[in-house]
Amino acid sequence: MIALSVLSIALVVLLGLRNQGIALAARSRQVIDATLLARQKVTEISAEGFPELGEQSGDFGANFPQYTWRQHVVQTPFNIVRELLLEVVWKEDHREMTVNVTTYLFDRGINPRSLSASD
Repeated sequence: MIALSVLSIALVVLLGLRNQGIALAARSRQVIDATLLARQKVTEISAEGFPELGEQSGDFGANFPQYTWRQHVVQTPFNIVRELLLEVVWKEDHREMTVNVTTYLFDRGINPRSLSASD
């Protein structure tokens, strides 16, 4: 009888660990997807050229309907550099989860060597 109760407690604990492992694997997959989507969006923004200042938002289409993005572009002290703050957002257990990426984009239309120290 004691062995049976110890075995049942051990099985309950093992089942709980298995369920926790499955939940962690799912969360890991969501973070990986969000990170890859953020990298894709940063690449798109930088390929379009020097971004406009301000905020924009959107989604990733039918392939990733649970993910959305928000971008905020701010001017740095250097006129040829802008800071891009990108946030990928998704819902998990009625909470908003995010992956944030910050990068700096340079104006490719300006040759940095042609700038003087006063610029």
